[in-house]
Amino acid sequence: MKLLTRLATAAALMMTTSCAMPDMNSAPGAYCIKTRDGREVMCNGKPLLQESTGYYRYRTFEKRDGVIRQDDVAAIEKRNA
Repeated sequence: MKLLTRLATAAALMMTTSCAMPDMNSAPGAYCIKTRDGREVMCNGKPLLQESTGYYRYRTFEKRDGVIRQDDVAAIEKRNA
């Protein structure tokens, strides 16, 4: 019984950490990710850096999820509405 409880707890923890996306309620607003090659990516909410992978995760205004390498990011700026 203890093994089953431990497995259920481990599965729940893995699901919540592996599917982590930026919480759009904690950092509302528009953000602009500027890349080293001059591109600008607009996103809804502050991008979240996943240190284990080295990628920023973000969500666009079209509700699409995206990732960008930390090494490619020159700046992240909050934009006024």
